[in-house]
Amino acid sequence: MFDPKDPSRIINFRPLFIAAVGLMLGISAFYALGSFKSDRVLYLLLLCAGALTSALLFAYAVKRRKLTACILLAAVLIGAARMSAASPGFVQEGEYTVRGTVYDISDSDQNTVTLTRVKLNGVSERYHLKLKLENGRPKVGQTIEAECSVKAPNRRFGTYNERLAQLANGISLQGSCGGFTVVSENDLPVRRLVYGVKQKLHERIYELFGSNAPIAAGFLLGERSGMDEADADLFSETGTAHILTLSGFHVAVLTGLLFILLPKRYPVLRFAVVSLFLLFYCAITAFAPSLVRASLMCVCVMTADIAERRADPISSLSLAAIIILLVSPYKLYSLGFRLSFAATFGILLFTRNAVHLTKNMVLKYLLGILTVTVAATIATSMFIANAFGELPTYGILSNLTAVPLFSIAIPVSFAALVIGIPFPGAGRAVAFIANSIIEAAMRVLGLIGSLPDSSVAVMRPSALTGVLLLALMFSASPFILRPAGKKIRIVLPVLFLFTASIFADIIRL
Repeated sequence: MFDPKDPSRIINFRPLFIAAVGLMLGISAFYALGSFKSDRVLYLLLLCAGALTSALLFAYAVKRRKLTACILLAAVLIGAARMSAASPGFVQEGEYTVRGTVYDISDSDQNTVTLTRVKLNGVSERYHLKLKLENGRPKVGQTIEAECSVKAPNRRFGTYNERLAQLANGISLQGSCGGFTVVSENDLPVRRLVYGVKQKLHERIYELFGSNAPIAAGFLLGERSGMDEADADLFSETGTAHILTLSGFHVAVLTGLLFILLPKRYPVLRFAVVSLFLLFYCAITAFAPSLVRASLMCVCVMTADIAERRADPISSLSLAAIIILLVSPYKLYSLGFRLSFAATFGILLFTRNAVHLTKNMVLKYLLGILTVTVAATIATSMFIANAFGELPTYGILSNLTAVPLFSIAIPVSFAALVIGIPFPGAGRAVAFIANSIIEAAMRVLGLIGSLPDSSVAVMRPSALTGVLLLALMFSASPFILRPAGKKIRIVLPVLFLFTASIFADIIRL
């Protein structure tokens, strides 16, 4: 029988958490080392010195049987090695004969496509190429050839780095051309099938939801291309843009329905059905990092149920980060990745204990919403300020009022879409209910957005400041099992580093 208090049946979060932190440190260190590439001799010396030092420390940790140090150093080396392997080669800007298979088509511009299996003048490239076509629109799965002007993304403004943003999406090159020639049809059959399904779902959403279709497409498929600019700005200004970004919120709402239909006493069946659903959902949304993270966490929880172990959320989050970064280390520099993991990390640190402060179900629900909102807002604040230079003034109020409404609208909208595929008439009836909830939520956001000073301009802190804020939250959280006196000794040094980083940001500006 499963005893949740039995220590042997509880998953220890430390190894996976340390491994995730080490992996991120290794990726960051190798990327920082890249700034010395202009001086090849110095770059090679620093690279060899770093690798040798890490290897020696790892050998010393193994000899001393320091498990935590071994895991951390091994993860650092793996992260640096993975980043080295993932770094794209240099391509001289110029004219090339480009050949590749259409992997994706932009939602906002049908003449912009992403090519995979790319060849430049017959030489294979590892990463994708984003191509702007002046004439013609190829289909997903077609292999095309064209004479193109090709270059690496290199624009910078503020803290935005186009190269890193594109590499996080698997794109290392961009180009433009006039026409193209279709070399072959029907390549990437699975991708064509998934893209076709997504297009059909997109069309059915617009048939069912009318004027609210762009919003429904946003929170069901993660598409914002058809959304009115005023509505998009409203979500951004009120701090509720995460509703349109597929994440743990959406996974929790949608899998919650499947959990109701599939009782916990059938863990294997529940695991199989929910995992297949999440895999399909991730596929049609091009494996958005936030959705992948949430899906992996959900799978980890279900795996713990099958193994009759109590799932540890920090372990699940750490494992999700490890898998994503091993597949694509540049995801670490994606704003979506940072916000998704920071928000989830902040929520996990404080929500679990807060909801046990009362036994009243209504108060527990309200306290849960308040804790989740405050924790996520604080955890992501530095990264949002770093990216946009401003923070939403009424973000907590918006989330406390609008999120509960959207948590009802999302499953009802999803039900309308599923029912509306075979039975359009019945789907419209369910969509009418969803539209009413969406309109009520948008009215609430409109009232909050009309308040004065809906956003406040702030300095742009460094990403390091954001990381140190998360470290400060972690050191003060219930996950640090130390007496109050000893806990203060951990919190104070981290607080000092965080404060020093803030002052460094001020001086830098």
